[in-house]
Amino acid sequence: MISFQNISKIFPPEVTALEDVTLEVQSGELLCLIGTSGCGKTTLLKTVNRLIEPSSGHILIDGQDISRLNPIALRRNIGYVIQQTGLFPHLTVEENICYVLRITGRKKALWASRAEELMDIIGMKREYLRRFPRELSGGQQQRVGVAHALAANPNIILMDEPFGAIDQITRIQLQDELVKLQDRLHKTIIFVTHDLQEAIKLADRIALMNQRKIIQIGTANELLFFPKNNFVENFMGSSSFFNVMRLLPVEEGLVYDYPVFRLSQQGDLRQKAEQKARNLRWQEYPVIDGEDHLVGFFTVDGPTKGDPHPADVLLSPKITFEQALKKLFVSGKSRLPVATEDNKIVGFFDFAQAYEIIRKSCNY
Repeated sequence: MISFQNISKIFPPEVTALEDVTLEVQSGELLCLIGTSGCGKTTLLKTVNRLIEPSSGHILIDGQDISRLNPIALRRNIGYVIQQTGLFPHLTVEENICYVLRITGRKKALWASRAEELMDIIGMKREYLRRFPRELSGGQQQRVGVAHALAANPNIILMDEPFGAIDQITRIQLQDELVKLQDRLHKTIIFVTHDLQEAIKLADRIALMNQRKIIQIGTANELLFFPKNNFVENFMGSSSFFNVMRLLPVEEGLVYDYPVFRLSQQGDLRQKAEQKARNLRWQEYPVIDGEDHLVGFFTVDGPTKGDPHPADVLLSPKITFEQALKKLFVSGKSRLPVATEDNKIVGFFDFAQAYEIIRKSCNY
């Protein structure tokens, strides 16, 4: 856990960059810092690895005051990704990735295997290890920058607008890769961005800053629907119905308690699933295997024998509320299943649930 305790920063002669910031970042959390230009978000980020020393206050990592640590040793144990990638142009991709391993005295025999492992994690072919940064695209350079930050397997990663200089299509791809990476590695990440949609897509929580202070911290849903003041409301676009639809994740409209039949179960449990579907006025209910993979659907009051019919439309849990709503309307159904890439069912995007979210946003 990272604990910011009453952090202030004054640059000479008398320029206040941070003012009494108190914040806790939980282990394994991805926290986005966002706000107006000059609000102090990058300054706050850099206090974690002591690239900037606070004028007052304390920062604790897992209960230890970092002001008492050697700053060089501290930085070597914190991943750092910036917009310009931070790669050394005269080093190959492999040498860039393994740079921290080399300067910290790790055995050279481990470098190649670690570099190959990280190339697999970031979704790049191992053949790129022999290339130089200038031979890569901007998106590939950013991926290598992430691999470089992960090389020493740090628990904490700082990311300062890492996708800010990338074209929109590549940016979305890199955001998706980061989501997958975080699901797998569960690092503690502080991510600075000026892009609200990026923050909502990536963050477990968002810290919204203005005029050197944190104004509100919470989930995207909390900031959208329960803004602390007019600044938060205006920044989040809470007063705009269409902004809310674009920014809300699909999870906000999901039903998690649904009738389901597992193939390994007996017939009487299928009857219970069918009865539950009937009580909810569902016309069909999902069939899953022993590992929760969606096999198909049985129709209520349909044949008791035969294979389930396949799903017509599957939604990804990564899409926005707006995208899910469009697919729901086009399908002509009252609800659609949401499943991961390996076809594990997450829940159902349900029109009744969506209606409540829409009504709430309109009445806010």
